[in-house]
Amino acid sequence: MTLVDVLVISDKYDFTTDFVCIELEKRKVKYLRLNRDEFYKYKIQVDTNSFDINVIVKNNEYIVSDERLKAIYYRAPVFLRETNQTEQRTIEKQLYDEQWMSFVRNLLIFENAVWVNNPAKTYKAENKILQLKYAKELGFNIPYTLVTNTNVKLEDERYVIKSLDTAFFYMGEKEGFVYSNILKKDEIENANINLAPITIQELINPKTDIRVTVVGTEVFATAITSKGKGVDIDWRIVKDDVEFTTISLPLDIETKCIQLVESLGLKFGAMDLLKTENEEYIFLEINPTGEWAWLVHTTGQSIPQALVDVLVRKQ
Repeated sequence: MTLVDVLVISDKYDFTTDFVCIELEKRKVKYLRLNRDEFYKYKIQVDTNSFDINVIVKNNEYIVSDERLKAIYYRAPVFLRETNQTEQRTIEKQLYDEQWMSFVRNLLIFENAVWVNNPAKTYKAENKILQLKYAKELGFNIPYTLVTNTNVKLEDERYVIKSLDTAFFYMGEKEGFVYSNILKKDEIENANINLAPITIQELINPKTDIRVTVVGTEVFATAITSKGKGVDIDWRIVKDDVEFTTISLPLDIETKCIQLVESLGLKFGAMDLLKTENEEYIFLEINPTGEWAWLVHTTGQSIPQALVDVLVRKQ
């Protein structure tokens, strides 16, 4: 029987989580990884005598208790999109998704544990308008942003058009993803947008994209460029032609990044900023479950080590 110090909730093929697990093993931390797509393989039991969770994985028994557990690393968004809303889900699949998601939410019984990140806080932090409000209150510059399903008269010649939430689409066996796009004002003014709200955002160009990864009080900043210059469009569209460079942020911007993560009740946040020609930093958004493995591969940033520091309560 193993008493668990760190509980990891992820998916079988989430390679980002692999980095954390490797670091936990290096430090000989007693951890248990449960993959949401493999819950059916585990024997799990919790009762109200102790509110401990008993888990059997391949004949190995683990006890997760509030007294012993130090931290939970939770790698998943919490909106409905995380359950893979395909066109046809069997009743069994719906039952699996919904009831195990409820079980994961009920892990909030471990109130003494450090969460990276708490799903209730994640749910709040995933809201893009709320992010902008918090960032503005902290003194960040933010782009003028309009969320609407109504045609409006615009002043500038071009704007950035985004979905309000991450937009995934399932078309048969194919998946689609919506990137940010730059459109002319007449295209936007004449578009049929009454079906769903869209985000119309001030276009800032030229600019350099900055990815800021905050872990506890550590900040990892990365400039994203192409041939030494900023990318005019959404850099993910041309991701094979960009470079990632570790940079240092001005102290006041770094402080605001840490404060924003803290104000949202998080321990981790992947933040997108823009740097203008005038050396101004502009906040775009924060993702409480953002990817970071690509930064380890491309820049060698010690994000897994920082995360495990938080999980074992070194900060």
